[in-house]
Amino acid sequence: MQIWLPVIIYGTTVALGLVLGWYFLSSKRPPKAIQAIHFLTGFGGLEVVMLVSKLNRGTAPLGDDVKIALVLLGLAVVSGLFAGIMAKPRPDIIGPALLAHATIGGTAFLLLANWAISA
Repeated sequence: MQIWLPVIIYGTTVALGLVLGWYFLSSKRPPKAIQAIHFLTGFGGLEVVMLVSKLNRGTAPLGDDVKIALVLLGLAVVSGLFAGIMAKPRPDIIGPALLAHATIGGTAFLLLANWAISA
């Protein structure tokens, strides 16, 4: 169960991200609570992945999937923050920035799930 905790947290994050994406595509303003929970589960989930990967593997080397997933999760957090910061001064860049954020985060989630399945 310990190894599935990050997958459950990031599954929730991905689901909330899909809801936020729907709001964005329908040109509606999403509730602040959904944005906050998406941010907290994304940022907190990164820490959980680091802890679980360290506890689960001990001193043995980590698999390539989880190493790449950790890097991509970090990039997803940074790109999400970048998209939020750039939304007001440059509204023309928000679409591509959110697309990059969703692609990076989705790829990281799939790699994380693959790691959890094979562990």
